[in-house]
Amino acid sequence: MIENLKVGQILWLKVRYQIDKVSDIKHPMLIAEINDEYIEIIAIDKTAGKLQNLYYPYNHYINSKEPQETVIYEDSYAQLNTKLTIENFADLKKYRKTKDLLSKTKLTELLNDYKEYQSNNRIQEERIVHMTKYEILELNEIS
Repeated sequence: MIENLKVGQILWLKVRYQIDKVSDIKHPMLIAEINDEYIEIIAIDKTAGKLQNLYYPYNHYINSKEPQETVIYEDSYAQLNTKLTIENFADLKKYRKTKDLLSKTKLTELLNDYKEYQSNNRIQEERIVHMTKYEILELNEIS
């Protein structure tokens, strides 16, 4: 039996993170919401060499320890100032490295901060991106 995707899991994907900007490499994308039509994801990036990014109010720090995380491997931050959605389709499971979830407390804090930021701040139009199944497959080379 194939397990369904869950909020708190990570997909490794190349995405359009702005209307006209595509990532060069696959990045961890935390699943924030799932419905029949789309999945909302939050871009995650490592803090190594980018500690200055933690000073921005639109980035949320994720400690990879205490408890030790199995979905991220080093300290990271979530980007709250982007609204990324992707079409929900069965083959998305292929982009999941583990069925594990971000630990409950960290996930709850992150999702609360994300929703609060999204509700209280204007998200720039170029940072609101929806990608279709075909765009995801083309960028990530699985058909």
